[in-house]
Amino acid sequence: MLKDTQVLYFDLEEFIVQVIRNDLLPFCLRSNIRPGTGLKDILHNVQAIKSCLSNRVLSLSRDNAKQIYAAFQIPQIDSIDNRSNICIKCKGVSIQDSYWIKEDSDTVAWNNVNIRQNNLGDIANVSLSGFNPTIATNSICPELTTKGLFRKGWIHIGDDLYMLKSDRTNNHINTRMEILASEILECFQNKINTIAYAGDVKNTVDGVAFISICENFVEEEYSFVEAWEAMEYLKRRSIDFRAYCLQRWGSAFASIPVLDYIISNTDRHTQNYGFLMNNSTGQIEKLAPLFDFNCALVSDYFSRNAEDTFSQMFNTKETLRELAYKFLKYTDLIFDEEKFEQVLNRNKEYEFVFDRVYKRIQELNIT
Repeated sequence: MLKDTQVLYFDLEEFIVQVIRNDLLPFCLRSNIRPGTGLKDILHNVQAIKSCLSNRVLSLSRDNAKQIYAAFQIPQIDSIDNRSNICIKCKGVSIQDSYWIKEDSDTVAWNNVNIRQNNLGDIANVSLSGFNPTIATNSICPELTTKGLFRKGWIHIGDDLYMLKSDRTNNHINTRMEILASEILECFQNKINTIAYAGDVKNTVDGVAFISICENFVEEEYSFVEAWEAMEYLKRRSIDFRAYCLQRWGSAFASIPVLDYIISNTDRHTQNYGFLMNNSTGQIEKLAPLFDFNCALVSDYFSRNAEDTFSQMFNTKETLRELAYKFLKYTDLIFDEEKFEQVLNRNKEYEFVFDRVYKRIQELNIT
């Protein structure tokens, strides 16, 4: 389902896959379901569905994932079949989009399962803090479909939804650098929109933890499309992903690898940037704000050079530096040095980090 619109019917036991609305399918399935009735086509379609379902579920590799699995009495097996079954059990509901799975006999509607609006299955104390779980009675829960490796959890504050994140490093360096990176990115104009992170503390089984907080950016009328989904969809249509993005979004898209180089972000993989699709039309309308900076500035903090680390943005063998220089000519970034100084003055203990960042800004001749 996409909200209350049926877009696909499937029965994995009977090997049935039927497209209802190809124009509204998730992009990982769009133009990827074969119409043929031969065995190869049937197996391809079933595998495509399982892969789509599996990709919606958190990996056991994520911090505190085993506690989350235990809370829902889920077998701790990180296989496509098990993850697909988990996805069906929790109706595939995710904060990042408006897709979900409805059984034939279900009478529930989107308003009943939408976890952006309903405070359902809140187990943030398990997913973020690692507290020993109690059995969860409601499997419609944001924690089962929130991906990434760092500990994190969702909470409602009033009518708004926020993500809390933390890490296990000494003094929570990844978390502190995420907040700092988001402040530094605000010193640039003519860039992609970036998510702001703030800091707080929270009790965990390991003691008091420093956490980052950011507001959910997926509005009700949109769904987040991860970059890899758009890449594969465009590839199936013989369209070059880079050229398409540059033609549509110009400097905003080009600024991603440039800014990642400036903040030495080594973790811009194809699941943590992407686009926003209009739920009514099924069309990608705009770039999603840039988020997830908890691997940024860390190399600077430890005085290590990461400029020639391979970028994960396009799954190629290009380094952070190479991509920055390739895309720099498509940007019209403006650097607000006065604002940068203000951020530095609020974070004097990290002056050595700012020195390295400023050196890269000068290297790229951004003024």
